[in-house]
Amino acid sequence: MKHIYKIVLALLIILNFYSCDEFLELKPKGEFIPREYEDYVFLLNDPNLINQLELGYVNLFTDDLEKLVDSGLPLDVGFNDTPEFGVNYYYFNSGPTHPQDENDEFFTSSYQQIYTYDFVASDVMEVTDASEEEKLAVRAEALFGRAYNYFKLINLYAKAYDPATASTDYGVPLILESNIYAEYGRNSVEEVYNQIINDLLEATSSLPVTASSNYHPTKASGYLLLAKVYLFMGEFDTALTYANLALDNKETFELQDLKKYIAGRGEWEERIKNETTKELMEEMVDISENMYIKKSLTNFDAMAFATEELVAIYEKDLPSGSIDKRRELYFDTDRSEFQIFAFIDFPGKTLFASFVRRNVGMSLPDLYLILAEAEARVGSKDKAMEYINYLRDYRITNNVPLTVATNEEALIKVLEERRREFSFRSDFRFVDLKRLNKEPAFAKTITHTIKGVDYTLPPNDPRYILPLSNDVIQFNPDMPLYDR
Repeated sequence: MKHIYKIVLALLIILNFYSCDEFLELKPKGEFIPREYEDYVFLLNDPNLINQLELGYVNLFTDDLEKLVDSGLPLDVGFNDTPEFGVNYYYFNSGPTHPQDENDEFFTSSYQQIYTYDFVASDVMEVTDASEEEKLAVRAEALFGRAYNYFKLINLYAKAYDPATASTDYGVPLILESNIYAEYGRNSVEEVYNQIINDLLEATSSLPVTASSNYHPTKASGYLLLAKVYLFMGEFDTALTYANLALDNKETFELQDLKKYIAGRGEWEERIKNETTKELMEEMVDISENMYIKKSLTNFDAMAFATEELVAIYEKDLPSGSIDKRRELYFDTDRSEFQIFAFIDFPGKTLFASFVRRNVGMSLPDLYLILAEAEARVGSKDKAMEYINYLRDYRITNNVPLTVATNEEALIKVLEERRREFSFRSDFRFVDLKRLNKEPAFAKTITHTIKGVDYTLPPNDPRYILPLSNDVIQFNPDMPLYDR
């Protein structure tokens, strides 16, 4: 976009972000300004950088989740605790999603994180108490974090990538420096994607093969995000190349074997246990398949039903006598018993009730599913199914390998497996629906029914594009907006 619009967004970001008690205080008059290597490492260890506020609410757009207000059902499966913007999502309401006096926390928090990553990327190379390799690694993590946030933003607040229109489609503002007085425009979708790719290419060359914890990205994380970016651009050969590089560099990351776990009574973090040891399921940081952790603070435990269509997807291709542990561990049918004599009934319905926090960042299952999808599209159907069957071996008891006759059939199997693996997981289903709507074979109308009234969202509808946060629009009345 050629037109430049002044944005006060960066100032809002600083005021919001630096109010957090656990964040490094940057005093306006220079009481403390990062000057040493460890100061920048400290910035990258701030807990705020791992949170994705409100992002999970986009599940309310999808075909996985059902809200009901029928009498006799638990109040929470209706809209009892759903914010106004979430209700707007579920009803596919046109126009603004948030009330005028309320900002979009995901949008604002993402730019808060971007500002920190900009600050680190711009300044860390100036320190004198670290080696060049150490400084490059810190800069690489900042570039990766910035790219990750922009990839989320562009897939929520803009059209799905289309090579024919990406150069003119409105994207999101690219803020690449920690200058609160700079002027920013609403960059095109193409410009944002190019920046993401450039950041990741530079970052991946300096990211470590292993990290101190999976809160920090590795070389495999960088290649995986590159693969996902190219997958969403429809450049499947390139996506396959980077996915293979991610696999080559995965090192100690391994799939979590869900077959070892059972679901019983218990609410938060007390429901899923190891069948043998009876110990609770590990924390996210200790789960070997979590390549780069992000936490969604939005969950729908005991607050939404799985649609009949989603339940049927779990049952499809399930061998006789086998159990899909994702279905067993994360959902209850007919009744949930959270404690002894503390239960709720919902005959004929399936309630989402995992009561564990699942990583919504980068993970090994996503890598195998990207490998499988790219192979199904431009490579070998047998290789695609090899990846799918390998994943299913860790998810399904007594699994029997799936076989297909064509690449087209393999692709359908892959996309169904994506839906099983990532149901109720942050924005995964939402962005998959959005990108797949560009393909006539997978374009889908979503229907939500409340009290006998159908509400529909056709493929490629502008309501898939979330509006920019109200504070940005308020300070930038000339900002170009999508008509939704």
